[in-house]
Amino acid sequence: MKFKLFSKAYAACLAVVLFANGCGSGGGSTSSASFDQAVPEIKADWDKAVAADKANDYFTASINYAKLINQESKLTSKQFENALTASRELSQRMMAAAEKGDAEARAAQVKLMTSQQRR
Repeated sequence: MKFKLFSKAYAACLAVVLFANGCGSGGGSTSSASFDQAVPEIKADWDKAVAADKANDYFTASINYAKLINQESKLTSKQFENALTASRELSQRMMAAAEKGDAEARAAQVKLMTSQQRR
């Protein structure tokens, strides 16, 4: 019971974070190609996020996607859309994994919530 409440609270918190960044009714596929010509710092953040995402390092990927999303003015519309979509997909996978009992996903949720509370 406590975990279900925690999951709902986390989902609500994450939704606020994502939607507060000005997301639209996006869509589209996430493609690294949109970051090929990005400035080195932006490309590095994308590469870190994608690598962590592929490794199911939920916390690192979430932080790096959020960092990109928060730099919307420095991104093309396609880059912003790709970062937002990737972040949403990661969040969905993380919540699903946590609901199935994945300890790493649960730990990432706690760490993300803790880091949000500090802001």
